[in-house]
Amino acid sequence: MKGLQGTYAFVTGGASGIGRAVVERLAAEGARVATADTSAGAPGELPLIADVSDEAAIRGAVAEAVSAFGGLDLIVPNAAVQLTGRDDRADRLDRDAWQRTIDVNLTGAFLTAKHGIAALLAGGGGAVVFVASPAGLYGIARGLDAYSASKAGVAGLVRVLAADYAGEGIRVNGVLPGITETAMNHWWMGDPEQRAAVEASVPLGRAAQPEEIAGAVAFLASEDASYVTGALWPVDGGLTAV
Repeated sequence: MKGLQGTYAFVTGGASGIGRAVVERLAAEGARVATADTSAGAPGELPLIADVSDEAAIRGAVAEAVSAFGGLDLIVPNAAVQLTGRDDRADRLDRDAWQRTIDVNLTGAFLTAKHGIAALLAGGGGAVVFVASPAGLYGIARGLDAYSASKAGVAGLVRVLAADYAGEGIRVNGVLPGITETAMNHWWMGDPEQRAAVEASVPLGRAAQPEEIAGAVAFLASEDASYVTGALWPVDGGLTAV
C-alpha cells in the first residue's frame, strides 16, 4: 500500500475496538496519529481526551493535533455508542437514549468532519473515512432504532461531503463494518447459541476482527484509493450481499 508514510491522521474513538485497530494500522503504515477519546489509554503518538458531541472539545482536539503535527491529511470519524438495554424500537424508545445516540454517532461525526475538513483545506486536501454501519442502510438491527438512524445519517454525510469537497482535493468515503468482535457487541456475542445463529447469517460464517475493518480504512485513506470518493464500502463478510 502506498500513500500513508509521513501522513498525519486524526482518529476519534481510538481507545478500543475498531478505532484502536485503525490507529494501530495507520501507524504501522507510516502515519503519525492523533486520537481523541473520552477515556485514556488510546494508542497513537498524540492521545487526546475529547467527547465528540462537544464542539468546543473536538475543535480543541483537532487544533492540538494540527499544532503538534503542522497539519492533517486524514480524518477518521469513528467514535460511536450503542446504548444496549436502552435503544429499542420506536414505540418503546426513550427520547434521552435517542438523543444521546444521535449526539455521539451523527452529530459527533459531523463535528469531527467539520473541524477536521477545515484542517484538510488549510493543507491543500486529504481524505476522510467515516465508520458507518450496514444498519444505516438496511433494517438489519431490529430494536436498535436510534443506532440505525444515526448511522443512516453518517451514510448521508459521506455522500454529500464527497460532492461538496471533491473539487478541493478531499476524498470522503465510509466503511460499513458487519458483525465485528468488539466490546460493543459482547452483550450478545457472549451467548454461544445467539452468536452461532447470527454468524450463520454471514456468508463467510464468522464475525470480523477489528483489524480487518482497519485494513479497509487504511486502503481508503491511501493513494491506492485516489479515484474513490463517495463510496460506502461494506466490510461485512457478505452479510448485505444476500
